[in-house]
Amino acid sequence: MSASDARSRLLEAARLRFAANGALTATLEEIRRAAGISVGALYHHFPDKAALVAAVYAQVMAEYQAGFIAMLRGHATAEGGIRGGVDHHLRWVAAHRGEAQLLLGDRHDSPALRQANGEFVDAVRDWWRPHQAYGALQPIQTPITAALWFGPAQEFSRYWLAGGAAKLPRGAIRTFADAAWAALRAK
Repeated sequence: MSASDARSRLLEAARLRFAANGALTATLEEIRRAAGISVGALYHHFPDKAALVAAVYAQVMAEYQAGFIAMLRGHATAEGGIRGGVDHHLRWVAAHRGEAQLLLGDRHDSPALRQANGEFVDAVRDWWRPHQAYGALQPIQTPITAALWFGPAQEFSRYWLAGGAAKLPRGAIRTFADAAWAALRAK
């Protein structure tokens, strides 16, 4: 087995375990056994559990962000993109409950996460600029814009996931999409 295969197997096993039971309860030994790799291979790739959690967190975040950017690029209008962002977020949370709980919990910083976040912010700015230029969107202020666009939907996601409901409540996406559009469109 190559080193990259061992690393991939560890990441997949950890992701499955974290999604099922949370990152706190999973042990390195359980993950190592599930991945079918040696103790030495585990510690060669991840010196401790925090490094493994950070790697899984960065992987999941990069996948979420890639889907978001693909969705955003598919919307020609500012309103479509803003509403689509909320729709993407809530549908992704519903489809990836365990991974969503990881992302909505504590942030696990790493160089891979910082790189993915930088690329994500650049792509969102690239999409935003022309819509701001023709007067559809307010100027982007990354932390404020992110809070207005996703803050309410993210907070709702935390409560919804904790409550254990199987489906999103009817009208949730539209409610949060309406709020995001009202907050971010140019006045």
